[in-house]
Amino acid sequence: MATLRVEPTGTNDYGPCECCGNMSRCVWGFIHAPHGPLASYFVHWTPGRVADHGANFDLILGQWGERATAQDRCLVSLAYRLFEHGPEFMVIDGQDRPSARSELVGRVLRRTEVVGRPIAQQAFAAVDAILAQDTRVVELLGPYRMN
Repeated sequence: MATLRVEPTGTNDYGPCECCGNMSRCVWGFIHAPHGPLASYFVHWTPGRVADHGANFDLILGQWGERATAQDRCLVSLAYRLFEHGPEFMVIDGQDRPSARSELVGRVLRRTEVVGRPIAQQAFAAVDAILAQDTRVVELLGPYRMN
């Protein structure tokens, strides 16, 4: 995948969670490819609890611009976990993610509609770019932070 550029645009802390009492964080932005916008993204996690809770990445991939509609875009969701050997992503069904209800999304993809298909390459390139370029998510890398 060509070089991607991340454009951070917003952040929100909310909570506390009714179950655990912790605060949650969501950051979002856009991912640009050389030919134009590739996706919008949302990253959700519990600050200070990445080791045991991980994070979720929601990507809205597809066409953007004046003539594009929600029907031109789909949601791909990935669970992020930090293991002893490093960080890992796993594609998950997106139906229960908050982004699934976004007016920007025309179709929510299931794991089986992503894994082994070209859209998986886009999704993994996008999340790699987010981890490398969006300084707001540096906590997610734990001891594997890039210098």
